[in-house]
Formats: sequence, structure tokens, C-alpha cells
Amino acid sequence: MKLIKTFSYTCITILSLLFVTGCSESLEEINVNPNQSVENPSIDLLFGSILPGFINQVTSSYRIPGQLAQQFAVKNSDVGILTHDEDAESRRFWETVYSENNGALRNASFLAFEAEQQGHLAYQALGKIYKVYILSYTTDLFGDIPYVNAGQGFRLEDKFLFPEYDTQSNVYQVMLADLEDANNLLMNSPDSESQRIDESRDLLFDGDKMAWRKFANTLRMRLLMRISNIEMVNTQIRDIFDDPVTYPLFDSIDDEPVFSYNNSEDWPFTSENPDIEDVRLSSIVVDIMKGEGGDNAISDQQDPRLSVLLNPTANSVTAGTPEFVGQPIGIASDTEENETRSLLSSEFQNLNKFWLMTYAELLFIKTEAIHRGYISGDAKTTYINGVEASCKRYEIDITSTESVDYLASLDANFVGNEIKQIAIQRWLDHINNGFEGYSVWRRLNFPVISPGRDAVATQIPTRYFYSSKTTDKNQANADEAINRAPLNGLNTTLQKVWWDSE
Repeated sequence: MKLIKTFSYTCITILSLLFVTGCSESLEEINVNPNQSVENPSIDLLFGSILPGFINQVTSSYRIPGQLAQQFAVKNSDVGILTHDEDAESRRFWETVYSENNGALRNASFLAFEAEQQGHLAYQALGKIYKVYILSYTTDLFGDIPYVNAGQGFRLEDKFLFPEYDTQSNVYQVMLADLEDANNLLMNSPDSESQRIDESRDLLFDGDKMAWRKFANTLRMRLLMRISNIEMVNTQIRDIFDDPVTYPLFDSIDDEPVFSYNNSEDWPFTSENPDIEDVRLSSIVVDIMKGEGGDNAISDQQDPRLSVLLNPTANSVTAGTPEFVGQPIGIASDTEENETRSLLSSEFQNLNKFWLMTYAELLFIKTEAIHRGYISGDAKTTYINGVEASCKRYEIDITSTESVDYLASLDANFVGNEIKQIAIQRWLDHINNGFEGYSVWRRLNFPVISPGRDAVATQIPTRYFYSSKTTDKNQANADEAINRAPLNGLNTTLQKVWWDSE
């Protein structure tokens, strides 16, 4: 069991991590393991600071990419009508990622660097995994980004202080190589005290090296499938699936990396958020889950996850005919009363946890690999297993009548609609991970969505653009990225990143 910890995200500085063995009172460990080694106190603290340093960016991704992908529709949001301040949002995301002031990327890069100096194979691997996780979402949003030399300003050389923007194709190749290195480092890491992962600071896997290997390899599968429309990755995908000893993957929902909030106030969907009633699932999501959805229909039965995520509208409950109604997309001024829309359920508001990846996602990736002929197997069975895994994550009884009927309907509609089914289930599985939902929609073109009724733009943005307030700090390298393909001199939100080829 994890020791209970509370974090202040600004407490750790690189210098203190290097030269002190303790931390200020703003990093408090409530339960102390008396048997814990203090052989590498600074590197342990550094490791423990990384996930809290970026998790809020991911859990809050429903606000922009989650609305662009139309998973969420926040009432009267300027994102829904595509009039949000794109420069401010782009700048805020970029500056948070690339912050040299104790940012998560910097700390991940420093962890890998310092661990290599100390010969600590496991922490070297974990630094690489975290770097890939953070920058995979960054490159998926922007395209070309600094990767190879990013987050290493502590080395005080110009190439690190002003890093080149690597092409997205190169970013992906290096990320995939980093994940393979991480798997190998963990595989070769001795089971000794000097090579252990501090379980008290490991918020995902309690110091379990095999669990980290599974995460690294499953993340690698995500990235390989992401670029499968434009790169020949079938051999790599087959090699990983065919060799579970060398490349262990998630085996069940028990392997999933889950971040749990000890303080419910930090959970973005908490009932303590005064604006939580304005945060709603979109009508696109709700209609699909009701067994409707028009062009996006995947079943004619209600999804058992719907009642876990949402409450029926208050008016329908009062009338004795409970009904789920999602928030329409792109309404400039919604005057409808809250009682006419479905609000987030208390179960979801009290969930207080976020999955960085899921076993269901891996099964959907495997389904697509089978469908595309990369590996052998039964695509339909693997797909249904993925949906079951997604339901089990919410402790849904998959033997209930509702679940059985839903799964049977999916089974009947799978053949001939494989990519549509896979895409929409991945989009639903990561319902509150807007980064992932946005990428799935752009790559697979499902669900079918369009700008809302009052949208001022005729096209949904397909990337974040480089803010001038960030590029002017590294202008020459930014200009080089803008002037080459695929941007070809244009830096807008309506262009596509390299892997978004269809």
C-alpha cells in the first residue's frame, strides 16, 4: 500500500535535491517507513516530485482538448464556440512543460541524467518514461518540438538552453527508443538496495520494477499505433506482442498506472468546485452511450458506464421517467436550466483518481493491430474484452442484464465497423483525458464531429500553434520548425501534425 503523502508542487528545487537530504515542510510525509534506505535521498526526492509536477495538466485536459474532441461541453465555454484565446492556452501549456524552474520535464531529464551519473539503472529508466509521457502529449498537440535537448538547461550549454525543434517524426523515433531503453534498463537493474525504487515516493507502482516495464512497453504500443498510418510499424508491434518475456505488457486492470488524489479538492471534478455544474459530458458522448448517436452509433443498447458518469436530468427524475441528456456543443449562451441537463454523478465527482493508461486501451490497440493484419488473433473477442476491462475499472458488474445486452449489441455491430468501434471506445475509455481523446479523433476520424451551432470557425482546430510569446525566446529554432513541412511557413491551429495524415 502506498504511504499517504501530501505535496506542494513548488517545494523542491534542483539545488536542494542535489545537496540536502531533507526537504522543507511543504513536502510532508505523513507515514514514515522506518526501514527505508536513505542512501540516495536527493535522487529519491527528485523522482517523487515529477508526477505531482505534471498530473494537473493531464487531469485538466478536458478543458481544451477534451472540448475540441467533444468529450466534454462546458456550459457557455468559449472553447465550444471556438473563440477561446488560443495564444494564451498555447503559451500556458508550453511554458508549463518547458519550465526550467523546477518543471516536471526538467526534473525527469535531471533524474535520468543524475541516475546515469550514479549508475542507478532503474531511476534512469523512470526519468526516460516520464519524459516520454510528458512530451508525447506535447508533440501530439504542437507537432515539431524540442525533445532531444529539452529539459536540460541545468547543463548550461546553448544547445540545451535554446534547444532545436526536432521534427515530429524524429521525436517519435527517439521516444520509442527511450522506451525500449527504459525497458532494458529495468530488466537489467539488480534487485539490490542501491538499485531500488523508493516505494514511498512511487505514486504509481510502489517501487515495482516489473510494473514500470509493463507501463513503458504499453506506452510504446500507444505511440507505435499513433504513427501507424504514416510509418511501417507492423514488425515492431508484432515483436512486442509476440515476446511478453522481453516486453511485458499490461495483463489486467491491476497493472494500470493510477494517480490517486489524497486531497479531493485537487480533483478537477470535485463537488467542491463552485462551477462543477457547468462541466458536462457532451451530447455526442451521451447519445452514443444511450445507444443512439446517429452516424456515431456503435450499439442500440445503453452503455452501463453512463449511469456511473452522469445523473439523469432532475426534471426527468421528478417526472418519473429518468433520462440522460448531454450538453449540446457550441452554444454561445445556453439559457437552459440545469434541471434539463445531466450533471456529473456523485460517483464521478468523488472518483479522485486518474488513469495515465488503461488495460482497455491496450486491448483496443491490440484489436486494431489484429484488424490491420499486424498480428494474428480474434479482433472481435479482443475488442469485447477491452470494453469489459473499461467497465470493470468503474466496478461495473459485466454479468448484469444491462452489461450483457450492451456487449451483445457491440458484438453484433463490430464486423464492418471495426475502426469506428475501436476509435469511439478508446475515446470513451479516456473520457476525462482530453489529450488522448483529441489524438484518437484526429488519427481515426471517429467520432464524427463538427463545430457547434454558434461556432465562429468552420473547422475544429487540429493542433496547438506556437505562441509568439514562447517562440521569441528561441526564435531561430522556432522559425526553422515553422518554415519546414508540414507547416510550410504557416503557424495556425488549422494545420495537421505529421502523423495526422488522413
